[in-house]
Amino acid sequence: MYKNIKSKLTAVILLLFILTLIYLFSLSFLDNRANDFCTKIFTKISKNYSSDRVVLIAVDDISTDKIKWPWSRDLFADIFNYLTDFSGAKAVVFQNLVIFPDSYQPEKDFIFYKNIKNKKNLINSFIFVNSNAAGDVLPSDYIPLFDGKININIIDKRTKINNTNYKAVINLPKDLLYNANNLASSMLVEDKDTILRSYMPVVQMGDKLYPSLALSAYSVFTGIKEFVLYDRYLCTNDECKTLKIPISYKKSFDSLDNTVMGIYTRLDWYFPIENYYSHKKYSAIDILESYYALKSGNKPIINPDEFKDKIVIIGLNADKSVWEQLSETPILKKQADIDVHAVMLSNMLKNIYREDANFDATLIITAIFTLFVLFGFKRLKYNFIFALILSLVYFAYYVIEYFMNIYIPPVTPIVTICSASVLKQLYSIITTDKTAEMIKKAMGKYVSKDVMKTVLSNLDKLNLGGVRTVVTVLFVDIRNFTQMSENLSPQIVTSILNEYFSTIEPIIAKYHGIINKYMGDGALAVFGEPIKDENHALNAIKCGLEMTEKVKILRDKLINEGKPRIEIGIGINTGEVFAGNVGTEERFEYTVIGDNVNLASRIEAYNSILKTSFLISQYTYDYVKDNIETVKLSQVSIKGKSVPIDIYEVLNIKNER
Repeated sequence: MYKNIKSKLTAVILLLFILTLIYLFSLSFLDNRANDFCTKIFTKISKNYSSDRVVLIAVDDISTDKIKWPWSRDLFADIFNYLTDFSGAKAVVFQNLVIFPDSYQPEKDFIFYKNIKNKKNLINSFIFVNSNAAGDVLPSDYIPLFDGKININIIDKRTKINNTNYKAVINLPKDLLYNANNLASSMLVEDKDTILRSYMPVVQMGDKLYPSLALSAYSVFTGIKEFVLYDRYLCTNDECKTLKIPISYKKSFDSLDNTVMGIYTRLDWYFPIENYYSHKKYSAIDILESYYALKSGNKPIINPDEFKDKIVIIGLNADKSVWEQLSETPILKKQADIDVHAVMLSNMLKNIYREDANFDATLIITAIFTLFVLFGFKRLKYNFIFALILSLVYFAYYVIEYFMNIYIPPVTPIVTICSASVLKQLYSIITTDKTAEMIKKAMGKYVSKDVMKTVLSNLDKLNLGGVRTVVTVLFVDIRNFTQMSENLSPQIVTSILNEYFSTIEPIIAKYHGIINKYMGDGALAVFGEPIKDENHALNAIKCGLEMTEKVKILRDKLINEGKPRIEIGIGINTGEVFAGNVGTEERFEYTVIGDNVNLASRIEAYNSILKTSFLISQYTYDYVKDNIETVKLSQVSIKGKSVPIDIYEVLNIKNER
């Protein structure tokens, strides 16, 4: 019993270990993709549109077809002038990085730097790196100047500080540092599968916190200059009443393929309204031509009122250019990076985000559902249906949470639940097969293996009843064994019987017979049923002859061991019997019944009287007379028979001397 409990406990622990591996694998490799699919479908169903207060100006293919890329920076200065002098845009974000001076047209850079000095609502970009190699990063003596361009105060009230691995700011031109009014991080990071799903609203370097382009634009747009970073939220400094951005920490990959531990928020994506974009987008060339038209007193292509009191994000998205800035996101195979910043900004203006649910809660739900499956219904059909119902319940829960802007793993619990059902069935099959094999081995010691084989192949037909059929019955026993055993110890009696039965049983099976029952030192064997055999009479005689020879060998062995000499007698009869299952519905056994069964035993008894060892009835003789050599002895009176019958001593099989 202890061994059985230990075995089951080991199996349960192994199952739980496998399910844990499946859970972790699914969480790492399946959930993000599954959630991307659901995001795309549900966004289309709900028609979740972005904020109309955020618009984009893209240097797209139309723009680079008219003015070859790269553009001189004075062109961007003209776009800034259009937005500030004519349109009244509330905030302008320049997403393009200005890292290297234009050595071919330095005068254009001068125009650009002079222009941005007067643009108080303009935000310029920078990025962090996790290397501090000299020449590639901003010199340390410029850091105070750089920090002075960060016009947002982020108060760190986290109880546990998770440091990121950014070590430096990428090098920026000195003229940009001197003239820019606002600097913010344009970092976009991808997951390991190169899909961009999250955004860093703030970036940490050392013990300092820096704003993203979206947070800086929000600040310029609203006038809010102070924010607070808590363990799970980034908020405005009014106890999160105005803004409450859920955050988490994870490793991702930046544009330089650096592994980054960052502060992230999961983006709430919007229905695309144009290729690459979920926000209203204008071509940069149209803005330039509109600016030049306005300066000349002509009608512009784009009415500047379209940008009044809005946040405008300017960046490159020329698909044909080597400088394309596109990322794969859950909503689009190619989405403009400027639109990703716009998505975060729209999330902030709406104050709606996708918040990660508590990991422990999801794990607990999965564990409970999985345990229900493992220890619930035992039957395959019910267990499968139960697992399916639990999976549907969880998916419904996922959908509800999705539309409540809470992210929970979409498939990991379902995969784990279904895996639990499959593993349980596999375990059941394995243990059932093992148990069945043990039962077969055990039952094979009590009933004929052939009977057991017939039973197992007809499990759906197990019932009381049988058929009348012609069989050959062989009865064999050890002569005078009862008197002999009275003078022997139980151990020797058992030893002799075990060797004796071990000798005759394989011979009976060899000739397609079954041992119907053991009776002390005797055995009753049946040929022709349940194993169908047209030559059952002849095979029974062949079996008897071989048993006689094998027992002679056994007799000599026993004598050499100092044990008593044994002689056997065999009686065979052929006739009609009842063969089938008898007993009760709760317990029955396969047997053969009838006078012809008893006749074999009574014929065998004449061996002692006639000093023979192998006798058959006239009924058996009629079946095999052309194949065997016999001696007709005499007619004998058999109990239960009204007339005497002939009996024959078997000598040999013809032509087999």
